[in-house]
Amino acid sequence: MSEQSRIKGLSRRQTLVGLGGVATGLIASPAVILAQTSEAIRFGHLTPRTGFLGPLGEYGVMAADLAAEEINAAGGINGRKLELLKEDSVNPQTASTKAERMFERDQVACIIGEISSASCLTISQVAARNKKLFFNTGGNSDALRGESCNRYMFHVEHQNSMYVKSAGRSLLAQGLVKGKKWFSLTADYAFGHDL
Repeated sequence: MSEQSRIKGLSRRQTLVGLGGVATGLIASPAVILAQTSEAIRFGHLTPRTGFLGPLGEYGVMAADLAAEEINAAGGINGRKLELLKEDSVNPQTASTKAERMFERDQVACIIGEISSASCLTISQVAARNKKLFFNTGGNSDALRGESCNRYMFHVEHQNSMYVKSAGRSLLAQGLVKGKKWFSLTADYAFGHDL
């Protein structure tokens, strides 16, 4: 090997092998850390379980329970079990208080759920303050995806205006609108106002 192919006493091959070893170590270290941690990953689930949205919320609870059961039966997430902490959000004030408690005291990785757009807004504000994720599964208000959106809130359902535009386009395409009057009775809160 020539003197030019050596860099301060190391050959090019030795340098590349050394860098490869360092890269492998850096890539593998999170897996080693995760494998050594057997503590469950905590997820919060907030949704109305009482009040007028309670019956719908109970279906959300059943779905979350089923998902956690299936994930754990398959070995968990990177070998760690999923622990689901469930609470009744009831109204925006209660949702905010319970989200704060889940993030700060219970140390959940994220919160999923909710149906009420007003409760979604308060939960998303708590999530942003704590720099943790909130996955909105049912709040459809346009404001949640516009002026009130933040980098810690994600949506798994469409917003209200998308539903209305789709229905309107379908009615127009079928000639069911021209010369007719349409009325819509809706709830007097964000959902109905968006429609």
